Amino acid sequence: MKKQKKYPTSNFFFYICAVLTNQLSTMKSFKTFSIILAVVVACFAAGCGSGVFGEKIDEGVITYRLEYPKDNKKSPLIDLLPEQMTLSFKDDKSSMLIKGYAGCFSMQCVSDYKNKKNTTLLSIGLWEKYMLETQLGDTPFETSSMSDLEVKVTTDTMSVCGYKCTKAIGHSDNCERDFTFWFTKEIDNKSANMISPAQNIKGVLMQFDIEMMGVYMKAKAIEVCRQEVPDDAFEIPSGYDKVTRSELEDVIRRYSFDSTAK
Repeated sequence: MKKQKKYPTSNFFFYICAVLTNQLSTMKSFKTFSIILAVVVACFAAGCGSGVFGEKIDEGVITYRLEYPKDNKKSPLIDLLPEQMTLSFKDDKSSMLIKGYAGCFSMQCVSDYKNKKNTTLLSIGLWEKYMLETQLGDTPFETSSMSDLEVKVTTDTMSVCGYKCTKAIGHSDNCERDFTFWFTKEIDNKSANMISPAQNIKGVLMQFDIEMMGVYMKAKAIEVCRQEVPDDAFEIPSGYDKVTRSELEDVIRRYSFDSTAK
């Protein structure tokens, strides 16, 4: 029996190609080999999908699906809320972006772990643009109602987009509810969780529920793309008025995003 060659697994793509080439002599058709190789190349070229190859990534974009359970307080704007959220990450920086209200509203949260700084950018219509700067450890403005959250990490695990995730559970008396967080350590970025009310979780959130600006929502990662993220994705654009937390809360109340803001 012919002994099979061993190939290093540090680069999984070339490893697969080498194995396929080694097995070519046993295949009945070169066409079969070509089809299999094309599928492998397509998967890596796209860069999106699951983490089934077990490679830890430190740059890319995560897309989340957002859902709003029926127990939300009745609001005439609930049907205009966004259905997706994206998180771009690179070099321990991250940028979370949500757009909604028929394109008239966008919120971007830029986190820089090295400088221990968070920046929230709120844009309403064409002319109103607000910027709030906070420090690592501060209660995130977007989830200020969860400031009393207490979190405990469990031993439960499951897969989300092919990445192994661990379950954490939390409770907030202010919100009068429990919260669940599934996070992974297979995506390497220290800033991605800085805007979360559960900042003590060491990992990237993949599936979770939170109360954001008075609205209870659930988020689940539906796609992880390994791709280059430009440096300007984390730059703070000009044209935004710098405001305090209380001033931004006044804006939220004015537009009824959060009727409970105080």
